Amino acid sequence: MTLPDSDDTIVAISTPPGYGGIGVIRISGKQAFTIANTIIDTTVNIMEAKSHTIHHGYVRGAEVGSITDEVLVALLRSPNSYTGEDVIEISAHGNPQILKQIVGLAIDSGARQATAGEFTMRAFLSGRIDLVQAESVADLIAAESAAFQQIALYQLSGKLSAYIGSIRAQLLDIGALFEAYTDFPDEEIPRQQQAELLAKLDDVIESLTRLASSYRRGEIIRTGVQIPIVGPPNAGKSSLFNVILAEERAIVTEIPGTTRDTIAEKIEIEGLAVLFVDTAGLREASDQIEAAGVERSRREIKAANLLIAIFDVANTPVEKIRSSLGEMPGKTIILALNKIDLVSNAISDAYTTALAHYHPVLLSATTLVGVDKLVARIASVIRESMHPSSADGNVLTNKRHCVAVQNALGSLTEACTKLEQGESFELMAFDLRQATNNLEEILGKITNDDLLAEIFSRFCIGK
Repeated sequence: MTLPDSDDTIVAISTPPGYGGIGVIRISGKQAFTIANTIIDTTVNIMEAKSHTIHHGYVRGAEVGSITDEVLVALLRSPNSYTGEDVIEISAHGNPQILKQIVGLAIDSGARQATAGEFTMRAFLSGRIDLVQAESVADLIAAESAAFQQIALYQLSGKLSAYIGSIRAQLLDIGALFEAYTDFPDEEIPRQQQAELLAKLDDVIESLTRLASSYRRGEIIRTGVQIPIVGPPNAGKSSLFNVILAEERAIVTEIPGTTRDTIAEKIEIEGLAVLFVDTAGLREASDQIEAAGVERSRREIKAANLLIAIFDVANTPVEKIRSSLGEMPGKTIILALNKIDLVSNAISDAYTTALAHYHPVLLSATTLVGVDKLVARIASVIRESMHPSSADGNVLTNKRHCVAVQNALGSLTEACTKLEQGESFELMAFDLRQATNNLEEILGKITNDDLLAEIFSRFCIGK
């Protein structure tokens, strides 16, 4: 795949589509200042003005003597800009028609419409940021939770890159020793030297193993947690769904089978995005529509790792609850016993004792008793699923990074085996080079056009 020409001067709207108080147009490239000088009247000479200054002006209209908009113009000279190139940022009124007209004027004056992510790709190509930081820009924009936002900021700061870079430096040092021995293939590595090399390799393997294992936690932070609310009809699934969301999102009636389809809404719990799914009641369906809803509920249960199973303690025997839970093997289940406001304390205690293995939460979705405890249990279960956590913030949230780390681990394990068995130094040196290359792929020190095009195509135009 061919990347866009980096010698062109590019332009795009950098603010979201729609109407707003302000809209920003970004121009980057060798001709950025010339183009701005052509389309904008200001009180200063844009070509000679200092970098990192902002000036009031008017964007000329398509007709001689006409005006498109009153604007503020930020001047950012290379290399101290987002892209590392000369950059102009025009803050105009946030009317889509005005912004499109300004972009059109810039294009008529020599700019090209930017492709998705092209500004950030230029920042990478200019060496201002590495590939981990570039990917974190898209993550920061798309982050749906405070936890993912903080991880993206950590990666954008370059701290994850620095950590991976330090491991790469260790591998280069070890690899240099193997490369040196390839010049003397008939010599054996002294036992002490062999032990030292194995110890160094073990240290790197331990670091990379810890990094790879962080991906499970990182994936939860990135994508959030999906929790279906399941159970028989009239157990209170939709009522609980509405209570957790604090809005009347699902229809609630006393008629069994009211919910015929899945309904999903996302909220944030302790900084994590949690998607709750209200499902149709599990029973023998009375018609084709309900049957389709029940089948969707079963698919939600099959796909979920964590779910809330809710039952009506006023009308559901303990054995029926046990039987239903037994149909969900391998799942982490938060058991909610609903409608405790309709039974005596003695009955509630009896259900708690009989189902103690599941640590049930007693609640009433009507009076809200126990709902806070249920939300606290959800948060606790999610936290436990994310351990072990990384105290230093080096958590992988990107599948590409995780695969590269795992590939590096495979090569290093091979190198250790060969070292212990006294195999060829050249083979060991090759394994070390492979592992180093894997880490360099993460940072973008080794890339190809297809990879870059695929990564930056996920960005919005204007970033």
